[in-house]
Amino acid sequence: MRSSRHIKTQERGIILLLLVALLSVQVVIYLVSTRSNRSIVEDTLSNNLQTSSQVVEALLELRQRQLTQGAAVLAADYALKEAIAAGERATIESILANHGKRLDADIVLLNTLDRQLIASVPRELQQADITPLLKAAAQSSKPEAPPVSLLLSQSGVLYQLIHSVVSMPTPEAELTLGFAIDDELAQALKQVTDTDWVFLSRGQNGAWQLHGNTLNSSFERLLGNPAALVDGAEWTLQGEHDEYLMRSVALSNFNTQQASEVLLIAGKSLSRNMAAHEPIEALQRYLLLASLGLSALVVLLIGRQLLRPSNTPAHQDPLTELPNRRVFDHSVASALANKRTASFALMMIDLDHFRQLNDRFGHAAGDEVLRVSARRLRGLLRSIDMPARLGSDKFAALLPGLDRATAIRLGQRIEDELGEPIAFDGQALQVGISIGIAIAPEDGTTASELLGMADAEMHAEQTQRENTPV
Repeated sequence: MRSSRHIKTQERGIILLLLVALLSVQVVIYLVSTRSNRSIVEDTLSNNLQTSSQVVEALLELRQRQLTQGAAVLAADYALKEAIAAGERATIESILANHGKRLDADIVLLNTLDRQLIASVPRELQQADITPLLKAAAQSSKPEAPPVSLLLSQSGVLYQLIHSVVSMPTPEAELTLGFAIDDELAQALKQVTDTDWVFLSRGQNGAWQLHGNTLNSSFERLLGNPAALVDGAEWTLQGEHDEYLMRSVALSNFNTQQASEVLLIAGKSLSRNMAAHEPIEALQRYLLLASLGLSALVVLLIGRQLLRPSNTPAHQDPLTELPNRRVFDHSVASALANKRTASFALMMIDLDHFRQLNDRFGHAAGDEVLRVSARRLRGLLRSIDMPARLGSDKFAALLPGLDRATAIRLGQRIEDELGEPIAFDGQALQVGISIGIAIAPEDGTTASELLGMADAEMHAEQTQRENTPV
């Protein structure tokens, strides 16, 4: 019984191991697949961000050229020249306001060639901003200057500046238009490129300032990773409800005034772009569960149909369904090695005259005697005892916790029960019973010593019975 439970336990262990292995492989495949999907999305977004950044830089330069053309049209306006000649500041401001509105300019300045302000829109433009604006405009007009001029004003606004000269017909005044780089520009760029944009500038004191932002992330979160705020850095930003892949680009080919650096940050939503893979990943999860269930069923079937038949010849006597000698020897050795086992009895049982009965009545009769004897022996033992068939007509029993006196009394019961006639094909078949008992550790400390002691006692009883006159 113990051996049978041991075999089943081993089978369950093998089944569990196979299930864990299959589950592990499938989970690893799923994780690799999801990670591969994310890697593909990240690579695609990285390329898109690089392209979008280049596109925006080109758009800013294109915007500069278009606005320059608009400023040239304003500088050539006949009404403006007349107002300048007449010194009519109100008329000049009205013309500047109208043309500035048409060009979407945020500020418009008109000054003399020696940088004396003639008029400004808005009229209440802070005086602290006028001087750096005029200085930046003068520098942007130089032939070697970069095509785009950016100014961080005293009020903290980042402007894209356009400069033009008013000739009457000789140069008489300078015209400067400023276009704020703010949320409105960032939003317009987002509509064109399907990318989120952030404009940052760093002042001479090293502090960053936010100018335009289409992300749902605070300025503090953007600055949470200073190492990412460098040219060419790619990084992830965890928003309140989304995750973004970001790329930082320091604007090149730009003339910056009062700002040590202008940084353009492009962002693409990882969550939104991963959404396309969610149906596939959901299907993979369902397939994983289905595969796990199917694998469990297959493994259970294998355990029942393959493992048990393959184990039966190795561990069980096919005729009596008792454990065989291999299992019995292993169990005796385990009992001896178990420090918690105080003592046990080992009993050898021989069916006397079995060969003669087998020869006289046939193998079918002998098989029936063996089956019935095994069944009777099993019925006399406890659930913790282990009976076994050792050979042709030999049985054995491992009896944990039994002393010699108790084992002798049990042996007498076994001798009486197994000695009862067995009905077969109208015949009453009967065999004699010889029993030998060894007690561990009194009679031996090894399996061979105990088996030898019990076998010797069994043969002694058998010899004594044969020599005793009837």
